Amino acid sequence: MVLAFAGLWGWLAYLQTFDYDSLKGRRDSQSFVRIPIIAERGKIYDRKGEILALSVPGYSVWVNPAVLDKNSDMKASASALASAVGIDPGKLRQALAAARAEDVRFLWVKRLVAPAEQAAVRALRLPGVAIRDEPQRYYPGAMLACQVVGFAGIDQGGLSGVEFAFDSRLRGTDGYRDEGRDGLARGISSPSSAFVPATNGQSVVLTIDTNIQDFLETAVERCSQQYSPTSVTGVVMDPTTGDILALAERPNFDPNKYADYPEDSWRLRAVTDSFEPGSMFKPFVFSGAYQEKLVRLNETIFCGNGLYQIGARTLHDAHPYGDLTAEGIVVKSSNIGMAKIGQRLGARKMFAYLDAFGFGRTTGLGFPAEAAGRLAPARAWTDYTVTSVPMGHEVSVTAVQVAAAFSAIANGGVLLKPRILRGVISSDGHVLEKHAEPEAVCQAVNSDVARMMITGVLRKVVTEGTGRLADIDDYEIAGKTGTAQKLINGVFSHDKYVSSFVCAGPTQDPRLVVLIVVDEPSRGASLYGGTVAAPGCAEVLKSSLDYMYIDGRRRSKSVTVASAEPKPAPAGRARGGRNAP
Repeated sequence: MVLAFAGLWGWLAYLQTFDYDSLKGRRDSQSFVRIPIIAERGKIYDRKGEILALSVPGYSVWVNPAVLDKNSDMKASASALASAVGIDPGKLRQALAAARAEDVRFLWVKRLVAPAEQAAVRALRLPGVAIRDEPQRYYPGAMLACQVVGFAGIDQGGLSGVEFAFDSRLRGTDGYRDEGRDGLARGISSPSSAFVPATNGQSVVLTIDTNIQDFLETAVERCSQQYSPTSVTGVVMDPTTGDILALAERPNFDPNKYADYPEDSWRLRAVTDSFEPGSMFKPFVFSGAYQEKLVRLNETIFCGNGLYQIGARTLHDAHPYGDLTAEGIVVKSSNIGMAKIGQRLGARKMFAYLDAFGFGRTTGLGFPAEAAGRLAPARAWTDYTVTSVPMGHEVSVTAVQVAAAFSAIANGGVLLKPRILRGVISSDGHVLEKHAEPEAVCQAVNSDVARMMITGVLRKVVTEGTGRLADIDDYEIAGKTGTAQKLINGVFSHDKYVSSFVCAGPTQDPRLVVLIVVDEPSRGASLYGGTVAAPGCAEVLKSSLDYMYIDGRRRSKSVTVASAEPKPAPAGRARGGRNAP
């Protein structure tokens, strides 16, 4: 008996000393279940406080395979459960068998079930099957600003758009609680059970105005229906602050059911895709040449009657022109005239001005996949480059870059950093961040040059030149058309174009910049930017200004955009250490 008890005590000592952790783990896995407490993801608001994204209650079905197997006919139970939630019974039985083999006590059956499926599961009353509250993301505006807002996955992690870009603020931190189980796997309370509360995510306020967004969505949709292009991108920006007030694209998608749409429709093209701007680029080169006093508005420049030979290269104009004033070259959009102005400005100075306008680098908007476009350093330019860049070739840009650069001309020459985030709010309602003041990057051109461009040259583009379809009675607006042949396999195509238009208004006090870019329009007698994109831009600008103004005065800041004046950086300083003129 002494030997037997000694052996028993020795075995107990061994278990307590050498096998303690393993046995305790097995005990805890059978006696406790760790139940996660999901943090509530923060909301996304527009600038007026309208909700663009929020989390709503949802329900998911899970099962403890050991309990289901022990207390019921597993095969019949699995078939009934699969039928209730609309999944394949065979796949569910395989998953249950694998879970039992690995002693898994928690297995998802289906996440975020429909109300009818939830009721069917409850009616089965199967042992070991439970329904857990689980939030799901809901987008009240559906397709409105869908690429900007983006979407979150089933686990509440951001996957695109603002949901992805600001995921660390929106997500929050999950908690958990340990719940005891008796021998029949029923829940029991225990004062020693661990409990860590969840920390809910922060909410973000965007610069988007849903009313202006709706105006832009309407114009972009009409353009898409009329011309059947590969894509359409529209941007509305406040040139006094850099705020993006609207951003719409086609094709689009419904983030409430994003998996039903092709991935290509999720992309935020205004930020991720670059393109050759064509003649829309001319104002930026012309304003540099004018500031350098290399051209006078009324001087006459011969445009070769539509032909201009540069070495082995021959430049053409869409319409042959003889003598044009320097101002008329932009108004009529003469490629040959701009090539000659580009030769006067030269590679080094032209690069400096275009760099100061923000081309060739990302804008810092905050989206991870933002493209920088292409602007080769001046040392890599050839004689052909000096004549190609002024008409928008051998350079690529994003839609947001163009809107920001045109805003610099509209606001007096100051390049502002575009922004989509207006503020951040804690889960208990306190303001954590507030972006009220605009952030100046550099002085791209002086205020006199910018003023001359908006009230003079670019105004005449709309009244006398290629943008006449954008002329409206209620407001004086200024703009520039762009029609760029696409480069396909190293050769400029004669039937694939990027047609675009950018405008600002009212010219005496510009408050909005509107841009529409149409990639490969395929219908209509004319595929020029002045025909395809200009009418939609004018429509958006008029509707938005009507919405913002009462008797010629802007509404209060609480209703529409802030009107903080930009604080120019000292002239001669550009971001990234480059020298601006």
